[in-house]
Amino acid sequence: MGSGTLEAPQGLPTSVFLGLAGCGGFLSASGANVLAWSAHQQRRGQAWTRVQSAGFVVACTLLNVSGIAMFAASTALGGAVATVMPVQTGANLLGNMFWQSMLGLKFYDKSMRVGTIVLICAVAELSEIGPQEPPDLPVEELLTHPVAITWAMVMVILAFVSLYGMFKTMHLEMDSPVKLTLYASMVTFTTVVGASIGKLFGLVKGPALALAFTVYFLDGVLCMAGTVMANAQCDVAIFVPLQLSSQLVVNMITGYLVWGDAKYIEHPVSYILVYFLCVMGVYLNSPTMDLVGGMLQWYFIRRSSLSGGRATSSFGKGVLGLLESWRQKADNSPALMQERQRQLVTVLTVGLETGSIKQPEIVELVMLLMREREYGPSPAVIYWLEHNLGLFRYYVARDPGFKDMFRQTLSLEDERRLVELEEALKPREAAASFTSTVSDNALMLTGSGISLDTRNVAAHHARLLDP
Repeated sequence: MGSGTLEAPQGLPTSVFLGLAGCGGFLSASGANVLAWSAHQQRRGQAWTRVQSAGFVVACTLLNVSGIAMFAASTALGGAVATVMPVQTGANLLGNMFWQSMLGLKFYDKSMRVGTIVLICAVAELSEIGPQEPPDLPVEELLTHPVAITWAMVMVILAFVSLYGMFKTMHLEMDSPVKLTLYASMVTFTTVVGASIGKLFGLVKGPALALAFTVYFLDGVLCMAGTVMANAQCDVAIFVPLQLSSQLVVNMITGYLVWGDAKYIEHPVSYILVYFLCVMGVYLNSPTMDLVGGMLQWYFIRRSSLSGGRATSSFGKGVLGLLESWRQKADNSPALMQERQRQLVTVLTVGLETGSIKQPEIVELVMLLMREREYGPSPAVIYWLEHNLGLFRYYVARDPGFKDMFRQTLSLEDERRLVELEEALKPREAAASFTSTVSDNALMLTGSGISLDTRNVAAHHARLLDP
């Protein structure tokens, strides 16, 4: 078992079925983004005719069917399921990133871009260290082994249990952990079972082949139905990485227990670590999914009693500190105002840093505050733009004509309030000028430093609070 090019049963090189799996994943991602783009355009006011809407559905269906067919062909031509499925997953995520970025559907931040690249690199390694299966794979011996039969039964049973659970949890919230787990499990098990059945197409003949096609079709119907239901019922931002991660793990286990991959892997430790990198790559593709952070939050919540004044996390302690400062009777003293501001900065900073406060929740907070002014221009917002938003200062240094355009939207009364605000905060800003200069220089060096580290933000506010 060398590292040379493996020949498939039909005499085809490994690159053929790896290429088929990759193309299949890219086509599946393309099909999903056809409908995503049409829905995105509708939300922006584009009205589609019935013929156009039907065309999008047909295009999506054809692309997905083509992708599934290519993946099935890759396994039928001799591709090890444990190798071609990560390739298909990587191509799917790469295609998804490509189309969503090109079509303006979603912005991929640093962690998502890095996660995709990590996954692609790990998948590329699988072609070298993946199972090197022989042309005469003993199918009957493998599939009749007690361990293989047991694992196959476990997957089928879990798939139907998950299917039952899907209907029982349809009323739960879209981000319910139980609901997400059941939906992801159903799609994962049917996908892995289908991949193994598809591998039989090039290894069996006669009635066995007809049976394989029948079971593959039924399994495909269940898988497609589960996928459609999941997209409609679950938070897709969490479901997709959860499902792909579990699919990779279950697929690797299936390779060991059903197809005897242990015999055909020259470097088992490296093989397992590459799979771990695949899972981490998928995990990085979902910034909103944080299993460790979620478990820590659950642990701290279970051990805390905020109503009794007991907090075990830094965020909980910050909340209690803010509550205590708000309970103090307002006497217009500078000390109390500084204490309240300090506690509020602590809660927001720690909340964002630990994930206790999510980005959409901050957006909702800002929208509620802006609602009082009917979402119109505000002296506080203009001050924030001109003095606190590093990217704004970086841009107006290159486009001075844009600097005062927001200020010009203010009424005369609001302009006066803005001047008063600048005068009131000017002495404190002097202490923070060095931090602002460093932040601006960092933006100029990176060219894309849109977000600042929350610790730097806290330090900046700490300087503003000092008299």
